[in-house]
Amino acid sequence: MAGVILAVLDHPDAAGALLAAARRLAVLTDATHINALLVRTPPDAGIAQSEEVLTAEREVELRGAELERAAGIKATFDAWLSATQQAGITAEFTDLSGVAEQLVGEHGRRADFLVVEQPAESDYGTSWHAMRAALFATDRPMLVVPATAAGDFGRRVAIAWRDDEQTTKAVLAGLRCLAHAAAVIVLAGVRGGAAPPPMPAILTEHGVNAELHTLPVGLGAFGATLLDKVHQVGADMLVMGAYMHSPLREFLFGGVTRHMLTHADIPVLMRH
Repeated sequence: MAGVILAVLDHPDAAGALLAAARRLAVLTDATHINALLVRTPPDAGIAQSEEVLTAEREVELRGAELERAAGIKATFDAWLSATQQAGITAEFTDLSGVAEQLVGEHGRRADFLVVEQPAESDYGTSWHAMRAALFATDRPMLVVPATAAGDFGRRVAIAWRDDEQTTKAVLAGLRCLAHAAAVIVLAGVRGGAAPPPMPAILTEHGVNAELHTLPVGLGAFGATLLDKVHQVGADMLVMGAYMHSPLREFLFGGVTRHMLTHADIPVLMRH
């Protein structure tokens, strides 16, 4: 059965890296089709809270900005399409206007994986809404792609292991990416004095040969500790469960998911 990937496009300067990541994910998972989705923000949704009405002048300005953004993204898609088709992968570009979270949820539920841009910490636009829809409205794995991500990831895959439902679901999705991996590294947090955990049964039962590394818990922000270890082991992709605590708690106080969403410099495969 052919696999389908939904790539949610947001910023023109990040579209190239995101589309390259979608194509690489298709290769890793044997998917044969990529749907590229651009969601335009309606003018009345783009006015600042301080603006009481949407003036005609402001509407023209907002529509012009969206036309420019869409044109830049479409040009990147067109340049990317030829090499993608040569790789035996079909692709389709869809340009819609509406509520991003609703449209991403609708299209994402029909895909096997979603690929989204890493949202900027101070930018709560399409990428943040796409991320929320991917995690909480589609029940699908989501690949978060930094704008500087290399296109040939999946050679050294790190798994942030925690024995819970979110991580297990993320690893199940990640198993589809491991056929091309030269190394799989399991990173497990351990509190002081505790014995190292065994290799996760989900990996041994699927015949995955992996290395196990432990990380200290409680000696600082675990997200930073985890990302440092990811760099130390030379991983080019991270698999992890998302939002062990409530999203609101992580938004207010920080957490591993939020740290990775804003600081990871390699693709991160997440699932809630």
